[in-house]
Amino acid sequence: MFSGKKKATHDKLRGGYYTPPKLADFLCEWSIRSPLDKVIEPSCGDGNFIDSALKRFSNLEIKSPINITAIELQKSEIEKAQQRVRDSFSDIDLDIHWENKDFFKHYEKLKGSDFDVVIGNPPFIRFQHFDEESRDIAFNHLRDFGYKPTKLANCWAAFIQLSIELLKPNGRLAMVIPAELLQVKYAAELRERITQSFEHIVLVSFKKLVFKGIQQEVVLVLAEGKRDHLEEYSDIHTVEIEDEDQLNEKTLSGIIKHSHAKHTNKSVKWTSLFLSDPEFKVIESIQGNKKLLRLGDIASVDVGIVTGRNKFFVVDEDAKKEFDLDDFVVPLVGKTSAINNLIFNQKKLKAFSEKFPSNLLALKGIDEKTFSEGLKRYIALGEQEEVHTGYKCRIRKRWYDVPSTHLSEGFLFRQIHKFPLLVSNKVKAACTDTIHRVQLIDKDICFDQLSASFINSLTFAWAEVCGRSYGGGVLELEPNESEELPIPFNKSINLDVKLISNFIDQKDIESALDYVDEELLIKGLGMSKRRVSLLRSSWVRLSNKRLNRK
Repeated sequence: MFSGKKKATHDKLRGGYYTPPKLADFLCEWSIRSPLDKVIEPSCGDGNFIDSALKRFSNLEIKSPINITAIELQKSEIEKAQQRVRDSFSDIDLDIHWENKDFFKHYEKLKGSDFDVVIGNPPFIRFQHFDEESRDIAFNHLRDFGYKPTKLANCWAAFIQLSIELLKPNGRLAMVIPAELLQVKYAAELRERITQSFEHIVLVSFKKLVFKGIQQEVVLVLAEGKRDHLEEYSDIHTVEIEDEDQLNEKTLSGIIKHSHAKHTNKSVKWTSLFLSDPEFKVIESIQGNKKLLRLGDIASVDVGIVTGRNKFFVVDEDAKKEFDLDDFVVPLVGKTSAINNLIFNQKKLKAFSEKFPSNLLALKGIDEKTFSEGLKRYIALGEQEEVHTGYKCRIRKRWYDVPSTHLSEGFLFRQIHKFPLLVSNKVKAACTDTIHRVQLIDKDICFDQLSASFINSLTFAWAEVCGRSYGGGVLELEPNESEELPIPFNKSINLDVKLISNFIDQKDIESALDYVDEELLIKGLGMSKRRVSLLRSSWVRLSNKRLNRK
């Protein structure tokens, strides 16, 4: 009845999603350029990259044993890789150093090896599954190289950061990396270090998902010309192709030849590199506009309520009556589909409650002596189904006290489909963590006007640049990213909220943007129509890029 989330699979916990052969072949063909190249694969899995590397070496004039270092934590996987080599390359003079070890624990012995090439697909392990001992060792190595790692960082970032440091001058890095590289804050140091470390970088993205069976968007990072000291800039080219079938050196070279290299600064995420040159310049120039506020200057953005088990703490109307919970719940919204316009009112709450549970069990601060018999039965039922044993529940003083249940003046989409939306919360409803809570800093601000001003091409484009997209086309904004959104707001604006709401109801977001852009960007900030048009096309280009990916 109150079952929770499914446990992570073994593959997910160890980040074991192996590279399609066409990607591995291409990366090895690009990066391995001499039979004397010394190659490392820091997480070789069952050997896809080793297989591709050996095929590449076979096409070169081999003059000495092929020198590859292959590292893999899982014994069963490295044994598969070794068997593949024995089965397919028994006639080649090989010098493969197989290391069945943790890359980070083995790293000290790898220092000074001066590899020509790093290839691979680092484990896509998220921070909550990153082995603590291994993480601490990795972070100590990173600090030695001047990094300031955060515990929110995922395992793959540390793999790449430390792999870069193993390359000799003029070395090359060719890796499959989660597309989060382009967007997430914890990868900012990595983006900067790649830029500082290499003369030329190519980022290859795909319109379609290339890892079968998982919703993981990836990019290929091709970096060459490893420097012997850090510099501020490098030339960066971006290439977007349909899928792995279009991967070839001729296509890549042709696109690069007919496009300008871009240079980026620390404050702009790499998503913007996939814009046209005029769009990219407009996005970069926004940083210096003193007339623009950040959303964080006007309001604080916080995650929605984390209950620990929504199926227990979020109650439908039938359960509310059956267990006499009227005095112990507050109205709640848990789906962005319910807050689909500028204002969330009683009518919208009623429509939502007819389809979904819409009451939050809010017991914090309430004396147990006042609990109804029905509430006591409901709590007992939760204990019978072991709700209280879940991590978030068992660490509480009273397991059924949901913390931080404050109600907010507004909502902001956390996960975005077509466009972001800032919503005025007229009914003072609570929200789950699928939605962010927004609280005004200046109480004299009209939230309805703030919500209306959010509908503009600048804010929409910046959301695409600073958010992170996932394989299913969803864009996600964390609270700190939301607070960085530029917004053309001031207290004197007087937008026609009803007109904008009608456009949104009619699914005519373009007309809503036309109206607000004219009032706030062109008249208010003095932007030219061309600059506003470039902001609009930036939003369209980046949103279509994620929405069309399948």
